[in-house]
Amino acid sequence: MLELRFTKQKRTIKAEKGETIRETAIRNKLSIYPHIFKLLNCRGRGLCHSCAIKVVSGDTEPKNEIENQQLAGKLKENPELRLACQVKVLNNMTVETHV
Repeated sequence: MLELRFTKQKRTIKAEKGETIRETAIRNKLSIYPHIFKLLNCRGRGLCHSCAIKVVSGDTEPKNEIENQQLAGKLKENPELRLACQVKVLNNMTVETHV
C-alpha cells in the first residue's frame, strides 16, 4: 500500500497503486471537493474541474488531454494544476486540494 498525504486536511491515507487520487479519497471518506461541488461534480469524468489539485511531491504521468482542455485557462496561472480524477497514484504522494 502506498501513502497519499493531503496537506490542507492534514491527513495521510492508504492508496492502491493505479487508482486515481479521487478514488482513493472517496474510499477513505475524504472530500477533495470545495463547497457545493461536494454534491455537484462530474463524478470523475474530468468535465467540471472542481477536483483541481497541486501535486506537491511524488511522480505522476504527464497531463492527459482531458486535463489540458479542462484546465487550459488556469494552467497559465498555475502550470502545476492537475485533476484528482485523472491522476493515478504511482508512488507515495503529497497533494494540496482546493487550489
